[in-house]
Amino acid sequence: MDDTSLSRDRTPTDANENTAALVKLVTEVGPDIGEISRRLGQFKESVRYRYKEKLVKRGFQIKADVDYGALGLTRIVMKVTLSPAYEGHAHELFETMSDLCYVVAYAGTTPHGTFIVHGGVPKEFVEEYHRFMQSLVRKGVFSEIEFFDCEWFRVAPMRADCFDFDEGVWDVDWTDLPPVDDKAARATSGERQKFDKVDLLIVKELWKDSSRSLRDIQEAIKKLNGIDINYKTLGWHFKHHVQRNRLVRDYSVAWHGIRYNFTLQKLERMGKHEYMGFSIIVRRTNEQEKMTLRSQLNRLPFLWSEASGEAYYSQLFLPLPRLNEALEYMKKILKPYGKRAELFLLDLSEMRSFTIGYMLWNDERSEWTFDGEATMPRLERSMLKILGRTA
Repeated sequence: MDDTSLSRDRTPTDANENTAALVKLVTEVGPDIGEISRRLGQFKESVRYRYKEKLVKRGFQIKADVDYGALGLTRIVMKVTLSPAYEGHAHELFETMSDLCYVVAYAGTTPHGTFIVHGGVPKEFVEEYHRFMQSLVRKGVFSEIEFFDCEWFRVAPMRADCFDFDEGVWDVDWTDLPPVDDKAARATSGERQKFDKVDLLIVKELWKDSSRSLRDIQEAIKKLNGIDINYKTLGWHFKHHVQRNRLVRDYSVAWHGIRYNFTLQKLERMGKHEYMGFSIIVRRTNEQEKMTLRSQLNRLPFLWSEASGEAYYSQLFLPLPRLNEALEYMKKILKPYGKRAELFLLDLSEMRSFTIGYMLWNDERSEWTFDGEATMPRLERSMLKILGRTA
């Protein structure tokens, strides 16, 4: 691909600016065409057409970003090395753990062979969760594990002003990176809100694909969970709990071209660009260091997500044509932190995100559940089946 596709001297078209404005609102309110047209002061038909032509037809998946704090959850990032017996079974292992023990994402790294694993864990179970995951080392599932507890986590909104939607390519001047949008980069974690099982079912479907109607979501819940929820009841929960209590903080646009087809159960690549994925972990950071890292990395339009606690974590997807420049930029940023900073090259074929652990919610008692001692035998039985099936 010609490198000039990432940095060109041109004047943005009105149509592209309109699309960028639409995308910015999609990240705030989701694909609510009526609300977007009202805010833009444009006809619904025009907004709907642009949304379908520039986003939907080009494979830009829209997904809800859950407010973990509103659900009483916290993010835990883990650096995990699988034991040799399980190295070829990462997907089966982590998918099982998404059902049993709050794993919400994982990514393999190369050439390390380690995995960056994310948990969305109830705050009251953090210590027990640590003990449970550490016990997997003693059980021979992991050979080592390192924890990074996060005070907040966010998916960065797409920098639509840096993308040419007419051509489907990034339009970035690397000599003058755009300034940070302080509002968009604000790290927040909401207070615990009222919710129930119906709300969690809606949220998990919005996380999978927010472009669907409530009717579609109603059918998906019935098909996948065997629960037939009255449409008016579903709409009430969506309006009064999911929206009003902000269980969904905002929405992400999958600009990196990687989307998961839940029907075919496989990753699909979309768009003109090929990307390389990276994760960054900087250990033992003070507040000033975290602020500096955020300021520097948020200037990159290719930041996908970030989190922070004692350590700082981020994930980026960098277009191949300008990979050298991006790596030089990150090398300069990370140099002051020495061995505290670690850069991981992600294996995009070994990546998967899962929804929140809604099956571990007890609706009768209105509380999250987790019993490490009871969960371990179930996990071991599942893994024995996986290992036996491929032995």
